[in-house]
Amino acid sequence: VNNVGLVEVPMGTTLGTIVYDIGGGIPNGKKFKAAQLGGPSGGCIPIQDLNASVDYEKVAELGAIMGSGGLIFMNEDNCAVDMARFFMDFCQDESCGKCTPCREGTKRMLQILTSITQGKGKEGDIELLEEMAAIIKDASLCGLGQTAPNPILSTIRYFRKEYEDHIRNHRCDAAVCTALFKSPCQHTCPIEMDIPAYITLIRLNRLEDAYKVLLRTNPFPSVCGRVCDHKCQTKCRRGKMDEPIAIKFLKRFITDNAPRPKTEPVPVTRKEKIAVVGAGPAGLTAARDLALRGYKVTVFEELSEPGGMLRWAIPAYRLPRNTLAKEIAAVTALGVEIKCNIRVGRELSFDKLKKKFDYVYMAPGAHKSQKMGAEGEDIPGVHGGVEFLRDFNAHEEAWVKGEKTLGSKVAVIGGGNSAIDAARVALRLGADVTILYRRERKDMPAASEEIIAAEDEGIKFEYLVAPLKIEAKDGKVSGITCERMKLGEFDRSGRKKPVAIPGSAFTLAVDAIVAAVGQVPDLTFVPKDSGVSVNKWDCFDLAKDSKSQTTDARFYAGGDAVTGPDTVIAAIAAGHQAARDMDAAIRLAGGEAAYEEPAEDKIDIPLIIDEEGEEAPQGKMRELHGPERKTSFVEVELGFSMEEAVKEAARCLRCDAEI
Repeated sequence: VNNVGLVEVPMGTTLGTIVYDIGGGIPNGKKFKAAQLGGPSGGCIPIQDLNASVDYEKVAELGAIMGSGGLIFMNEDNCAVDMARFFMDFCQDESCGKCTPCREGTKRMLQILTSITQGKGKEGDIELLEEMAAIIKDASLCGLGQTAPNPILSTIRYFRKEYEDHIRNHRCDAAVCTALFKSPCQHTCPIEMDIPAYITLIRLNRLEDAYKVLLRTNPFPSVCGRVCDHKCQTKCRRGKMDEPIAIKFLKRFITDNAPRPKTEPVPVTRKEKIAVVGAGPAGLTAARDLALRGYKVTVFEELSEPGGMLRWAIPAYRLPRNTLAKEIAAVTALGVEIKCNIRVGRELSFDKLKKKFDYVYMAPGAHKSQKMGAEGEDIPGVHGGVEFLRDFNAHEEAWVKGEKTLGSKVAVIGGGNSAIDAARVALRLGADVTILYRRERKDMPAASEEIIAAEDEGIKFEYLVAPLKIEAKDGKVSGITCERMKLGEFDRSGRKKPVAIPGSAFTLAVDAIVAAVGQVPDLTFVPKDSGVSVNKWDCFDLAKDSKSQTTDARFYAGGDAVTGPDTVIAAIAAGHQAARDMDAAIRLAGGEAAYEEPAEDKIDIPLIIDEEGEEAPQGKMRELHGPERKTSFVEVELGFSMEEAVKEAARCLRCDAEI
């Protein structure tokens, strides 16, 4: 926390109060993960229990002990498995050795934990740790042995998935267990792009080779160089020195300044016919990967052009149309067929799809806006966020010419990227725009750079307000009545819940409202008796222990239609996963050997490290300014120059180096 030290608090004070009100929150805007209470033989209390009172009974119920009252706070950069190993190392070292359970048991548990953090864990290790912990707690003679397993039991209780990811996938989401990865940035990327490699190649002005590195894992590098959420940068070790490398901008620099390697058609060598439902990033990635494996793939897209949310939700000032079109063209050049204006369940029945194709990958995205739950939201002039953006992107010329209009005073409800996009589009159409959000600015899920861009363009923000009622005059929107909110208890995500302030209602005069409070998939094309299960969140259920196969073995699913609204890079990762899983299942059913990836062209990546590294801030991308920015849909971010890109690339510490 920001405020460390010795602080006396009343018994029963909530953990959240200690973390945020007394401790001042987590440094550098990082997300709180858990608190270790009671010293090395205590236990952890996770983010979902921030409302828990710190007293003997509640702490014991959560699997910790009061002990000396010491608290160690963990954030998103701490690994639960590594923390358990760290505390067990201390307890094992402190064991007096008089009783066998503590002397030998803690030693064996430490060995298992160490193996897991080194990528040598195996199935059954978690259960073995739990079994040994119970025996050691029950049979040890003193308090040390009886409490030593607590950190292991509590981390398994609350972070079991982290243990499983270490064992099954060799993944450490916190990027702490270095034996599991080459570099933190590459490990954090959902598709594990070789970031140090292409950054080094920029420095050497070998941009064509850098482009080849991008395409090894990412079919849409130009897109990701513009709209990726760049989680890789949150783990960049350069950030501990000054600021992270501008990884996203460097990716874009390559695609802006080097010719894309030519794509050659791939001959069809497989007899199985595969359909993909949805031509978004997940569907197109899966189609590409399957085509490269020799399958005949047909993609069905409901709308008039492929691209999914990239085409129909993201405005051109963020993602130019020709940039996206070129990357989609590279997919079709492989031999993938895309059929637009075909909705499964309308132009093509689900039964016919099932009969005509051997396997189907469903990635229809999440193109349906959620309702606000406010009175009168069906009045003309109230638009869903996704629907407004789709209509604008489909008829941009008509909107710009004024043939289609929104309003002169517009309220946008929501705090995500879609809300920001809708607000910035409305501004460019000449509206006075206010974004209404029910929490504080720091809680907005939108990318921070997008929020800053909206502020710079003059969009107004009202925080801690929620819509109550849509006001109407002559059958059209005339205003929106909201109520002020205050923040109450924490929710399970660690954010405080907004609570209405009685008597705080006020009305904002507007003539149009865009509700961008969330979106869900539209899976009504799937018959209820199809054998493909859809859950209560309107997302596909996956088969047990599968990452992409649905409850019908011939149907696979991925992207937003499985996870709910997520990022572009997550959708690409889902497409890769589905293609691997589907191909593996087909080959297994046919008694064939597993697919072997063709050998990649060898690209020499020299090791260049500046030993006398000096502090230097992250390079800032030049942007469009002036009236043109607010009145046109010209791309706002202008890209790095060669000099700027090389300078930024030189900041890389080459964490992947093995010296």
